[in-house]
Amino acid sequence: MIQSRRRRATILAGLALATGAAGSAAAQVVGFDPDDYGKARLPLRQTTGDAAAYVDQNKGAFEPIAELDARSELAALARPVGRVDIVLENARSGQRVGASCTGELIAGDYVLTNHHCLPQAGDLRPVKASILMDYLTLDGQGSARFEIDPRPVEFDPRLDFAIARVTGRPTAVYGAVRLSGEAVPGNRSMLVIHHPMGRPKVMSRFRCFALRDQPEGPDLRHRCDTLGGSSGSLMYDAAAGVALHKEGGLDPKDGTSFNNATRLAAILGRSRVLAEALAAQGRPAAAPAPGPAPASAAAPRAPAAAADGPLDPAGMNAILRGR
Repeated sequence: MIQSRRRRATILAGLALATGAAGSAAAQVVGFDPDDYGKARLPLRQTTGDAAAYVDQNKGAFEPIAELDARSELAALARPVGRVDIVLENARSGQRVGASCTGELIAGDYVLTNHHCLPQAGDLRPVKASILMDYLTLDGQGSARFEIDPRPVEFDPRLDFAIARVTGRPTAVYGAVRLSGEAVPGNRSMLVIHHPMGRPKVMSRFRCFALRDQPEGPDLRHRCDTLGGSSGSLMYDAAAGVALHKEGGLDPKDGTSFNNATRLAAILGRSRVLAEALAAQGRPAAAPAPGPAPASAAAPRAPAAAADGPLDPAGMNAILRGR
């Protein structure tokens, strides 16, 4: 028991170093024993604790993707989203730690996630990484793993994004996420698809919205429920990703608290890969309000949601916010 506690403390300390002293409390990475790398179900004995049970017990906040009709718009939207597993090595001590985030397949067989999930600064660097697709149930049945190059082709610590190549051509099977550089107005209903605590894929849409008051710059403040492991998940407005979730911060006792994401419009200005992926959708990268593009055979496009569409059934978010 003492040895297990020491090992857990070592993993958590390593993750704190990986995410940086200033952001370790907010960055939403979940740790695991590096010996468990490659498993679909990450054992709970190490770092998940009560939070894993919270995910299971609170299905109102975290809706399992496995329960969706596979032919539905939301199931199609979720298909290119996977769990990113990373092993990081301390350059000084040689010790290794495991970390789990969320990532999305991008056209051209790339994966988009947070920079703090694939850090390129500090003592800890990723030595191996992979994305687990179709992880919908605890037993991992039907899931498939694809190796990621742990050295991103593009990254930015300030905007907190990283884009890395993935082997095995997973986009031929799972498609690629749709992107948008459209501005996100305050109070817009949103949707997050993620792997909180490294658990099977879920979505957050209950009371999930962008705050009315937003700061100048690339950050998007939102009130969508997330946990450790949610880092690197796209935030969707209708049928396209518009921001990359990166930090927690919600406090159930503070109605003014919020989580943070980076607007995709800001990342598009720094990423050739994403700009090309957006252009391939039939949308000019600089367009302020991109229109719909034809779907591809590999990645069927979900139709844009109406006001009472799948992101906001019957205007429920507006009702819950007292509007």
